[in-house]
Amino acid sequence: MVPCREVSKIARTKFEIMSALRVLMYHKVSEKEQDFLTVTTGQLSEQLHWLKSRFHFITLRELVNHITLSTPLPKNALLVTFDDGYENNFTHAYPIFKMLNIPFSIFLVANFIGKNVQHDGKIQTFLKPEELQKMQDLVQFGYHGCSHASLMDIKENEWANEIKKGIDLLNALAITLENAWAYTYGNYPKKNELQFKKLKEIYHSNKIQCAFRIGNRINYLPLKEYYQIQRIDVRGNESFFKFKWKVSIGKLF
Repeated sequence: MVPCREVSKIARTKFEIMSALRVLMYHKVSEKEQDFLTVTTGQLSEQLHWLKSRFHFITLRELVNHITLSTPLPKNALLVTFDDGYENNFTHAYPIFKMLNIPFSIFLVANFIGKNVQHDGKIQTFLKPEELQKMQDLVQFGYHGCSHASLMDIKENEWANEIKKGIDLLNALAITLENAWAYTYGNYPKKNELQFKKLKEIYHSNKIQCAFRIGNRINYLPLKEYYQIQRIDVRGNESFFKFKWKVSIGKLF
């Protein structure tokens, strides 16, 4: 068994000799409620202040440009993302990011825009088109599917339609979208190389340049696989110490 102090030393040494990209994954923000998908406004503010003193925030567009144009990323690059497009991203999260002048990104579900939807066991409210437009000074948007169905629950011959339909519906909105995708539930055919190759071909044909999974690991540069960028899952029911640990060294094994 390797002592914790030795694990930390190994992680620090590895980070010192390799450039890295950290990507955080949030979902919902509430004034008081906190669970595995929801952080409070107090938690979010505390986390962002800590991050701002240690990392260089980048935008989703900067990452796509890094992939497509080979533009360099800054040292200690960190991208903040939200999944699904809950309305509280505008009412509760956006003002905090605005106050701190920190950019972030939201991966949108096409069929959820402007609706109240039964999702994750309860009725939830999602961002309206006008709210998306108001956030564009700070927020960039990516794709998160048409119906939020897991790709692994859809027949392989239906992937292309699900992906293109979601892209077309979101592109019809009066907002700018980046060519980036976040896997719903983090699911993709990671154990089937032929299926994964087919999926990447579908994304490529739709001009999607990268895709995000979960993984809870730091991405060391240069990126080895643009369609498997790992994100660190931020949970409201975990301590601030756990948050700092995950962001600092990620999942080691």
